[in-house]
Amino acid sequence: MTTESDSSAVPCSPCVARLQSPEERLHSLRAHLFDETDPLVTLTHLLHLCRDEHQVLWAQAANPDIRAKVTSIVAPVRAIAESSSSRENLAAPIRKALADALAPDDGVAPVTIAHELAQLVDERYRDCLVASFQRRNPYQPAAGDPIPLGGFDIRSVLDMRPTAPPWRLANRLDQTRHVRLAGDWATQFRVVFDYSLFEALQGVVTRDTVIATCHPNRDLDEFRLPADPTRPVFPIRAANPRRQLRVIDQLIGAAVRAGASIVVLPELCLTKSQAQTLQQWVRRDDGAHLLIAGSFHHVSGSPRMRRNTAVAWLRGHPDPLTYDKHSPAEHPINEDIQPQGWPELRIYVSADGWHLALAVCRDLLNPQAVHALSEAGANLVLAPAMSERLTPFTGQIAHLVGSGQALVAVANNPADWFHARRHEVHHPARALFGHPGLGQQIRLVASRDSGPGIATMHVRSASIRWAEGEDAVAAAREPLPEPLSSNALPHWVESLAATLDRRYGAFAQHHPDQVALRPAAILVLLTDGPTGLRVALTERASDLADYPGLLTFPGGGQDRADTGPVSTAIREAAEETGLDPTSVHVLGVLPSMADPESKFLVTPVVAWSSQPRYTSPVNIAEVTCVRHVLLSEIGAGQEDGDVPVVSCRPGDGDDAQPQVGILTATVINAVSALIKRHQSEGGHGAPGG
Repeated sequence: MTTESDSSAVPCSPCVARLQSPEERLHSLRAHLFDETDPLVTLTHLLHLCRDEHQVLWAQAANPDIRAKVTSIVAPVRAIAESSSSRENLAAPIRKALADALAPDDGVAPVTIAHELAQLVDERYRDCLVASFQRRNPYQPAAGDPIPLGGFDIRSVLDMRPTAPPWRLANRLDQTRHVRLAGDWATQFRVVFDYSLFEALQGVVTRDTVIATCHPNRDLDEFRLPADPTRPVFPIRAANPRRQLRVIDQLIGAAVRAGASIVVLPELCLTKSQAQTLQQWVRRDDGAHLLIAGSFHHVSGSPRMRRNTAVAWLRGHPDPLTYDKHSPAEHPINEDIQPQGWPELRIYVSADGWHLALAVCRDLLNPQAVHALSEAGANLVLAPAMSERLTPFTGQIAHLVGSGQALVAVANNPADWFHARRHEVHHPARALFGHPGLGQQIRLVASRDSGPGIATMHVRSASIRWAEGEDAVAAAREPLPEPLSSNALPHWVESLAATLDRRYGAFAQHHPDQVALRPAAILVLLTDGPTGLRVALTERASDLADYPGLLTFPGGGQDRADTGPVSTAIREAAEETGLDPTSVHVLGVLPSMADPESKFLVTPVVAWSSQPRYTSPVNIAEVTCVRHVLLSEIGAGQEDGDVPVVSCRPGDGDDAQPQVGILTATVINAVSALIKRHQSEGGHGAPGG
């Protein structure tokens, strides 16, 4: 620091380095994009800008003129990307195009362009993103690093529409469909993405998967515990280990005979050596695909520490999957374990998008741990437990189901808990299942008595059952008759048969039950133009389970806050497309139509707008773009070239135009017939006069 008495002193440097100006940061980002060949790293750079300047991005995203300009700026980049033959890295032309697109432009903030470029890189190079994560295996992200999101769409294995949102927080600005930036939660846990089982875990969950939990013990008398419940206890294990293993073997056998391919045992029901013997169940042709062999107390490490470790066995994989509990029980049993260091959450990633995580009992009561699992995209969570109550777990597990469409199974033990001080017996739930198709997203499973048994959950139907003792064997299904020789069938007939079996094969086993339809509504928005009457349709994302890549009306299921079909249709259109409700005039509704496959009773709401306004971005989780299509040419899938496409890639030519969905086509036919009738009567009632 200079002083008046020391005029010759050299001024010191600032204590804090000067921050980069926006111009310097933009220059640095463009340089990174120009040099970087890995799509994942490029995507990370773009998402960092989106996270840091989210306020600017949201402000500009609501401006339709800016959005149209961004679409025009990004169009050359998209054209180069689609013409590039390289799918493994970013070639020089696309790198240059990405950098050029972020050149300063009057009225358009660079972050708005960066957000659109991030969606493009994710869409075009999503297979490269997975490969990039695999090369980093095992991958431990820090705050701000990219993490993979499970690409599996749970709706493809369900019979019902899930109550949970179809996509995780789809409008977050620091994520795309397949990648998210890690938050501060990555500093609280050692989160590891493990790709070593990438192929082995493929197919772990299908439409026919049954998840079973086994429950061998009646009460605490079947365990070795101190007479004084206030004393710390280690190890906790069965009083009669040989009998315990025999009962568990019988229950696992009953579970696999009931069709279970995933079996979960409770906490502290076996010793370490006994858990190792259960690997035989994944080696057998008639065994389980994945077996969580409970958890056990043991001493290991340096220094020697008391640990509670869960172990799992996977078919085709010789080594166990392990997880160390990091939240000891204190009541009603004082579990004397010593968790070591930084708690680890390991996410096993499968080739078909499942993110498997193991947990032990009270770890699922830790809100920070559950938040980390949710942020990391865990969508298959299996947990052994030994708890007098499972009710406190319900909120945490419902969060996992709601935020990540997770399947969750918690196996609890024993059936009765005796409280010496209060001289009462408490009967906890035997199991807890989480499933996106359940009305409350979770289900507690109780038993009629304290005997051993199994609980099962069918993934496709969310059907949950309890079976006791020797009754824990499901009834055999009635076999279908042998098919005719395929040699006598045309190719298209074979294809039709396969589709019918995949979609409706379950109905061949029994007469269909009465179907309860959920109210829903769609918005049929009509506009006029120089070339004729048009209708607004959304192009669905190509990787959705329902109507992928098809043109459909915006709409969805009725929420509790909706007052009727009109409010449902307007709300859904605003959420999906960013439509401003004040720019729409509702004309009326058409008769409701049943859609048994989606279990919706759909009411078309007809509306008119001379100039619809879109005040926020389309929801990229479901909608690729909004198309204003000529009603007279919709059968040919042709679009009015005079009308700009909102947040959409340029057309790929008539041959590549998407087709309309079946329900959409039905509604269009009905609306067209009404319009023609009114126009033939002199235009009375015709939209737009």
